[in-house]
Amino acid sequence: MSRFMAALGLCVLVVLTALPAFAAELYEDSSTGQIFTKPGPGRTPVALPAEKVGGLYEDESGVVYAKPGSGRTPVAVAEAAPKGEEAQAADYSSQSFSEAVKHVISDEDATTFPKVKLGTLFYGEYFYDLDNQTNSSLADNKALGARNKFTLNRGYINLRAEVTPEIKVRVTPDITRINDANSKNNGDWTMRLKFGYLDFHNFLDAYPSLEVKMGQFETAWLDYEEGLWKYRVLDTMLIEKEGFMNSADLGVGVKGKIPGNYGDWQVDAINGEGYHADENNKYKTLQARLTLTPLPGSDYTKGLHLTGFYSTGKEDRFHARDRYIAFLGYTYLDDLFVGAEYDWTRGKDKFLSAEKTNKPSATGLNDIEGAGYSLLAWARMPFWKPVRILGRFDQFNHNEDASDTTVNRFIYGVSYDIGKNVMFVVDNERTQTDNVLRGKKYFDENLLKADVQWNFN
Repeated sequence: MSRFMAALGLCVLVVLTALPAFAAELYEDSSTGQIFTKPGPGRTPVALPAEKVGGLYEDESGVVYAKPGSGRTPVAVAEAAPKGEEAQAADYSSQSFSEAVKHVISDEDATTFPKVKLGTLFYGEYFYDLDNQTNSSLADNKALGARNKFTLNRGYINLRAEVTPEIKVRVTPDITRINDANSKNNGDWTMRLKFGYLDFHNFLDAYPSLEVKMGQFETAWLDYEEGLWKYRVLDTMLIEKEGFMNSADLGVGVKGKIPGNYGDWQVDAINGEGYHADENNKYKTLQARLTLTPLPGSDYTKGLHLTGFYSTGKEDRFHARDRYIAFLGYTYLDDLFVGAEYDWTRGKDKFLSAEKTNKPSATGLNDIEGAGYSLLAWARMPFWKPVRILGRFDQFNHNEDASDTTVNRFIYGVSYDIGKNVMFVVDNERTQTDNVLRGKKYFDENLLKADVQWNFN
């Protein structure tokens, strides 16, 4: 069936190229019947031969008129395509089946809908433990000696489609390992849904950057920060690494740009459990991010951005789920990035034992306040553009009322780009933890790593 559809698409393409050329691209409003020279919501293409286009006029907004007037100019009439032997249809006869399908349904320049695009994102890694540590969090509690391991940290298959000029769809399965000692499938690969949503955009002429997402989509903070840092292949960001946030969730999100390139914003109403877990109560989480770029007029200043993030909700009847982030960053083209963030959290902390919490609620349960910061930077080598040096330092205290609940993390290394799609990284990641956290999620480690990211989207 797929080969039949591809062949049918090719036949349609050949037939269309054999039709007479049209002199202008015009669009009709399906509800009013009005004609425009520009596409827009509710407008469909109108085919007019050259002799019908002459004598029409348009104003600055693209409205078409039959008579001249103030502010109206003649509709541009393109030179007719050559006839006879010079008017050749696109020749796909020498291409493979997969190449033909790509031209029929996946061209970025295609004018028909739906436009479908298939891509992948994978993170591969090899690490060696330089400190010969024991992972005390493992169920069998066996000393592992000097650990070394090949692993796949992420595997995405991205299916994106433009259904109409105003509606996009994304479906992204996530390939991951089962990490459950009680499961007979422990260690096997499995697939789960990371993203699955509708994206409504370009539907409001007065605010063309407005987007509305419905389904399981990118939450307001992590997608923004990971885009600046560029090295998600090495590890999750601070707020996610410490167990307080997830990069995708179910709900509704609205985002847009501030006119004049002065920044952007995003507001989400989500379950709050993340894509790893199901919602099991009535409480929801509200998130909001505002990014300001106060000096957008120059390449040297437009990369300065100040961001505030606020997330509030309830994990259950007794526990808050509050997170606050302040961020200051600077990016210069694709050559330099430096950033600093401060995080504050309140609510449950699954990595702390009960005796280390000292803020009892009326029911004897606890809301814990934690805080930390992250410093991030990378710079591209001016004499060798594919190479960048990078560094990151995290510190987070899981309980501000205690002195032995802190984790420190150091990441530094060198990356090498192969084109736009492949990146290799050699880095050292060191983690130092206080005793209270060991055996919950962390243990002291000193890893020498080689990572590779390949991204075809």
